Amino acid sequence: MTNQNNIDIPKVKLVDFPTLTNDIPEIVNINYDLWTLRITLSFEKIDRPIYVTFKRVIGFRVLGEGNLLEFWNPAVRVPGWIWIVENGGWFDLEKLRGGFVESYHDNEFLKEYLIAGINDCLSIIALSQPEIKDSE
Repeated sequence: MTNQNNIDIPKVKLVDFPTLTNDIPEIVNINYDLWTLRITLSFEKIDRPIYVTFKRVIGFRVLGEGNLLEFWNPAVRVPGWIWIVENGGWFDLEKLRGGFVESYHDNEFLKEYLIAGINDCLSIIALSQPEIKDSE
């Protein structure tokens, strides 16, 4: 199924990691230094920060959750707060542009991820899986 712009309706799956909580976090800090993207999350029921780190990042964007309403559709949404976007996300949108070089590469490691936050959401296109660490 596609929307009016011929982009597939999003399909997401939960990133497989030991569950800390199913609560939706607040994204409180984003740091990128050309090698590593590090996101700091705050959860209401956890009294310490949780860090999500990506290496080999192609790109990332931050949008308010109201600008990503297609992901909150009950037919799309899965439990949790960090998902692999299998289709219909930012990567598919970028592939519509002729100048997006990554769309010409067939790389099995390239994936799109979405971190759903209380206010903001973070889309990440990366060649590596996220590392999720408790600050303890």
